[in-house]
Amino acid sequence: MNTKIYLALCLVSQVLGATIINGDAAGLVNRDDDIKVLCGAPPDMASTEFLATDYNYPIDQMLSAGTYKLHVDAGPAKCKQASCGENGGAGVYICNDNTKPVEALYSDIAWFAQRVYEKCKVRRDGTDFLSKGQSFCPDGWNVILADVGDHCDAAPVPTAN
Repeated sequence: MNTKIYLALCLVSQVLGATIINGDAAGLVNRDDDIKVLCGAPPDMASTEFLATDYNYPIDQMLSAGTYKLHVDAGPAKCKQASCGENGGAGVYICNDNTKPVEALYSDIAWFAQRVYEKCKVRRDGTDFLSKGQSFCPDGWNVILADVGDHCDAAPVPTAN
């Protein structure tokens, strides 16, 4: 898909508060084609390996947030925890590489987290594992799945009513 079309969809989704999951709201566009995913990145974060299912909770929390958005201060490389388990471990970060703040839909952050999950998990002895990975939104922010340490610093993810 053309990046300009995708960016237009991102803008429309932000203005309308819509969520574009697995392509778009109408099923007409598949944005997977333009998404860059790096497994094992970024190099400066811990490479702790988790059961891939450990990422289900933080991703599911963000998917349940409806039209709520997460603010990330101006970058570049301004990162914050978006979602993680109460006791830390497997979590999701969002990083802003723009020189202006961004407001990203939790559901869009989750969608990019799912791209990392799908492309970076490895199967051993019938079990899926995931260490870390990063996916890039064409409009200047990115999502990282990685170890958040011993506790979660992310604000509670709001839930849609």
